[in-house]
Amino acid sequence: MHSGSLLRLNIDDFKKTALRVPYQSVDSDLFPGIELWVRRDDLLDPLISGNKAYKLLYNLLEAEAHQLRTIVTCGGAWSNHVHAVAAAGARYGFNTVGIIRGERAQNLSATLRDAERFGMRLIFVTRNQYRRRGEVSFLNEVGLREELALFIPEGGANYAGVEGARLLGEIILKSAPVKFDQVWTACGTGATFAGLALGLKGISTVGVEVLKAGDGIARDVARWLAPEWAEGEVAQIDAASAIHTGEAGGANCQLLAGFHCGGYGKYPEKLRRFQDEFEVGTGIPLDPVYTAKLLLALSKSAESSRLRKGSKILAVHSGGLQGRRGFA
Repeated sequence: MHSGSLLRLNIDDFKKTALRVPYQSVDSDLFPGIELWVRRDDLLDPLISGNKAYKLLYNLLEAEAHQLRTIVTCGGAWSNHVHAVAAAGARYGFNTVGIIRGERAQNLSATLRDAERFGMRLIFVTRNQYRRRGEVSFLNEVGLREELALFIPEGGANYAGVEGARLLGEIILKSAPVKFDQVWTACGTGATFAGLALGLKGISTVGVEVLKAGDGIARDVARWLAPEWAEGEVAQIDAASAIHTGEAGGANCQLLAGFHCGGYGKYPEKLRRFQDEFEVGTGIPLDPVYTAKLLLALSKSAESSRLRKGSKILAVHSGGLQGRRGFA
């Protein structure tokens, strides 16, 4: 199947590559009564794939516009985002720094070994320090000067990241092989979900939370959508909890919180069995942290008749396959 490549940091080239990403129809008893398609953004690029590429796009263009040659970000030992930032830095000529949660292990994860091979400088901080990553003084505390670099939050979760995910929604509208009733995505920070909800222009957008977040993801999503309410593009959500219940008016989006399988990075046997069955039947590789939970949620929703019979559903493959190595 087609595999693209984002060779240059250029918006037009990016759009052309994204428009060529294939949609794969899924014929499986795991999804009774619905017509399921998967958008294979894992094939967008061999290294900078999935939603990571979209969330990085406008961040990197901003750095280039302001002549900032260093990108600083943060994450854990198996972070897809850290891996993508390191790969993007190597390709597009940015220096990269990764602030990593926890002490440096004697044997680094495959993700961090890749990051160092791509030229990323790794700074390891205590978990207490890492909890302060949103504070203004954080970069100075870890020995970095904020004004000399562009700081991209964990997971690419900022307005530039949301704008990149909005572009993904617009690309789907232009390239979809059928008219979809719903578009589903996995949610870690909610930035991809928020951007999709904006870009899909009222098509029902469903986010599957992959961690125990309480109302945290919903509140962040409400914050990212807020500027759009004033423009009348997305109906106002009075409380973040409304997103959980699907009462998002014109935004037509909802978050599902019951499919985290025990929490972030948890990989129980039921999820492992489902992933194996799905991959054998479809040939589509999943990652245990995000897309396996996304497809499990879709399967359970189809089996319970929560989804209208005959509904045309698109699942967005968010990439992250490098993280499979952490579950080998």
